[in-house]
Amino acid sequence: MTRLERGQANLLVLAVALVVLTAVTGIGVSLADGALESGQRDAMERRAATSLASQLVSADSSTTVRDSVLDGEAVDGLVVSDLEHLAPGVSGADVRVRVGESTVVERGTPSGGTTVRRVVLVADETTETRRANVSASDSVTLPRRTTRVDVSVDTGPETTVSTVRVNDRVALHSEDGLDGETTLRTSRYETLTLDFEVDGSEAEATLTYYPERTTKAVLTVTVDA
Repeated sequence: MTRLERGQANLLVLAVALVVLTAVTGIGVSLADGALESGQRDAMERRAATSLASQLVSADSSTTVRDSVLDGEAVDGLVVSDLEHLAPGVSGADVRVRVGESTVVERGTPSGGTTVRRVVLVADETTETRRANVSASDSVTLPRRTTRVDVSVDTGPETTVSTVRVNDRVALHSEDGLDGETTLRTSRYETLTLDFEVDGSEAEATLTYYPERTTKAVLTVTVDA
């Protein structure tokens, strides 16, 4: 092989090496860009999922009755726009919110993404009614705590109920006698005792109250951007 031929062969080898190096460099840059983009997406998903979960259990949220205690009725009524209002970062992303084994709201098909979990209580309001002959016993203690009591007094023709006290505080009063139904706002932190001032012999009080029932559950928020 002449010098010229050897030179041409070397140039060919160099050209092939340059092509291979360029291709490898391009693949490396592409992989690095892909990894960076994936990392950014993962961070965005985590921020959005964490923000939404935190807002859902916050004490001042419309979905709670207090910190980490979900309002069962409010949560059941959630729609996607509520989630975007609570955490704007979920806008445009596939998202799912589950409480226990139930999906309460979902958009798209969030098969991957980032999932954040919170242990919560779910509060549901129940309704109980108690009737008491307050002319025979002028004090009634409710067995469960409640945030309100509906009081209805039924009296005979020669009987009036002039005052109702709740834990020794005057809640209702009428010199002419109480009539009809009245709702009293009360504290859920207190056991309630209602006292009635009765003039006469025939009086019955109907008390409807709304104790809270709580169950433990896991709140699961998934965001897949």
